[in-house]
Amino acid sequence: MQLFRRDVLADESHVHGPLAGSGRLRVALLFPSDYAVGMANLALQSLYRLLNAHGDVLCERVFYPGIPEQDRRRDDTLRSLEHDTALGAFDVIAVTSSFELDWLNIPAALAEGGVPVLAAERTRHSPIVIVGGPTITANPQPLAPIADALFIGEVEPVVGPLLELLLTHDRSSQQGREALLEGLAGIGGFYVRELEQDLPIPRIALSDLDAVPTTTEVLSPHSEFPSTFLIETGRGCPRGCRFCLARRIYAPLRTRSAEAILASAREGLVHTDRIGLVGAAVADHPEIERIATEIVAMGGRVTTSSLRAEGVTPALLEALAAGGQRTITLAPETADPELAQVIGKRIDYDTVRDAVAMAAGVGLTDVKLYFMLGLPGETDEAVEHTVGFVERLEADVPGIHVTVATGALVPKPHTDFECIAMPDPSQLQRRMKRLGKALRARTRANVRASSARWSAVQTVLGRGGRELAPVLIAAAGGGPGDFERALRDAGLTIEEYLAEQTDALPWDVVGDCLLQEARL
Repeated sequence: MQLFRRDVLADESHVHGPLAGSGRLRVALLFPSDYAVGMANLALQSLYRLLNAHGDVLCERVFYPGIPEQDRRRDDTLRSLEHDTALGAFDVIAVTSSFELDWLNIPAALAEGGVPVLAAERTRHSPIVIVGGPTITANPQPLAPIADALFIGEVEPVVGPLLELLLTHDRSSQQGREALLEGLAGIGGFYVRELEQDLPIPRIALSDLDAVPTTTEVLSPHSEFPSTFLIETGRGCPRGCRFCLARRIYAPLRTRSAEAILASAREGLVHTDRIGLVGAAVADHPEIERIATEIVAMGGRVTTSSLRAEGVTPALLEALAAGGQRTITLAPETADPELAQVIGKRIDYDTVRDAVAMAAGVGLTDVKLYFMLGLPGETDEAVEHTVGFVERLEADVPGIHVTVATGALVPKPHTDFECIAMPDPSQLQRRMKRLGKALRARTRANVRASSARWSAVQTVLGRGGRELAPVLIAAAGGGPGDFERALRDAGLTIEEYLAEQTDALPWDVVGDCLLQEARL
């Protein structure tokens, strides 16, 4: 369905009312993916709320690829959703990035918005470009020549000092711009490439999650989660999966209180009956049963992100079913017990079967299972393990409808696997095809496979340094083929990034967590 700007705006519902800032500081909140994905992103939603809560700030959203407009202007300048403002006309461009592959859209968006792509080419007339998000916290270096500043960690503790700096510093001269960048470096958490800073940059984290609600600010039926009020339940994860980035960059484990989550749910229920609980470990919240049950009692329909099979309980499942959810999503990651030990995923078939049986018993008969390929020590035998796993599950829990989603392991910075070699993408793609063929032949499962080629590109971006900035610019807005060609043109190869890493790691500029109280 093609969306047009005025249709999107007419369909939106603002939880805290329309924009009311004076516009003394104009901020473009740039999300480097499309509208549907961006509106399902809690980082974008919470930033939009925090920035517009300041009376002197007017924050507008910009998506790339943008939304086609029936009445689009004759030029192709990228513009904001709210007031059709050209990207280059803003004082500040704040980019939030949750996925490395979206980095190809950042230089494309800047160029289409009339903003010099390289930080070194910007003048006093150019917006200040600040980039943050989990991918930047993991490894800021590939985007360092493009951003004026990169933020490491969770932004809530520094929103107050950041806005004070932006509102009080003179940006009308080149000297003022340079002073502003020095001021950013002094706040904490900001990495400014052109300055000499003490490294590593401490990672900022919010100590009290209850101090800053992280919820949906703008509801939209065109979101990936249509008209759903999302609530973050916590940050971090108590599990020991060795491949997981979230448990590292969101450490230490923190949960919101049940009271704070329920208060947010009451606020959301004024606008919609759909409440989505989001987090890396939703089922591990100590009061998740109470939270889900009370939301249903208030008239809400509860959904959750992927659950952990060992954390599933009858009471939680009953609340989800009562709210209209029909799917349970679990991530065994591998059906091979030995590989499960290697990756730290201590979950066996019986645990998954029992969770699925409990879910089916209350009407959650659609089961989505995530599996990874390309694990250390994996062979083609992994295909047989996975097919056998699904066969047994369908036999042991009759009446379920299984969807198997497969993807390649992407070695992430800061994890135990940050330096391991990644298998050749063509080998992985063959294994994925073999798995899909076997599942279709021997089970009733639907099969969805991601691209091993894209996973290889993601690995390159996650492991690369500043040498990748020209590659991103050359491949801006393109696909894996464009990126691979640009990489070759720069004298680089995918193979060197997929091989075991033995040199200094580019993300060593990122330090350990520095918990700070919220200063909003």
